[in-house]
Amino acid sequence: MHFNPKDISPQIIYLLNNHPHPCHIRDKASRYLYMNLAMRDFLNLPTGFPIEGKESSEIKPEKAGFFEGIYQKEEVVIQKETPVSLLITGHFGKDNQIQPYIVDIHPFFDETGQLMGTLAEARQCLFFSPLDYLQGKSPKTLTTSIPNTIFTQNELQIIFYAYHALSSKEVGEYLNLSHRTAENKLQGIYEKMGVHHQKGFRKYIQDSGLNHFIPQNLLASSIQLID
Repeated sequence: MHFNPKDISPQIIYLLNNHPHPCHIRDKASRYLYMNLAMRDFLNLPTGFPIEGKESSEIKPEKAGFFEGIYQKEEVVIQKETPVSLLITGHFGKDNQIQPYIVDIHPFFDETGQLMGTLAEARQCLFFSPLDYLQGKSPKTLTTSIPNTIFTQNELQIIFYAYHALSSKEVGEYLNLSHRTAENKLQGIYEKMGVHHQKGFRKYIQDSGLNHFIPQNLLASSIQLID
């Protein structure tokens, strides 16, 4: 049985049209029935670009291999009629910047209870540590770009690992440096910051917004199932 956008409840369309997160509805063959404006921005599609009846690989052929992994997860949703949540890291948006997103994919039924396909919602992944919770802070998104920084890219990697409580030895292992070299580089970073201990180091990072930073080379396109 073939479905089309007219089979979707007007109430659902109204809710998704005004939804701030990217959302789409696809049929059981992973062809688009509906996509809200936020999803068009997410996929960087021009206004008015026709999507009905097309697969993601037809809209973005350069990402066909990447979307194949998502199709496989959608098939599970359709076969078992149960939702899945995915952690998807990829280049999205007008800036084509690599970012992690949580994508919830649900089975989607029409008003008679007939399975139409899937409904998906993408939310930019928020990071929240137990320490943030204890300090009353809100979850945050990560960024791969820090404007006007006084630090080199190599120093930013050391800052990232050290801020997340890795020892100098562990930092050295990640960056293929000796324990002593990692310690010396971290001391040089302390001097640039004008701090003398870890407490001052952490305060500098939080005040400057570097706690939102992740080195871009640590992110890679991937699709992971979330338990």
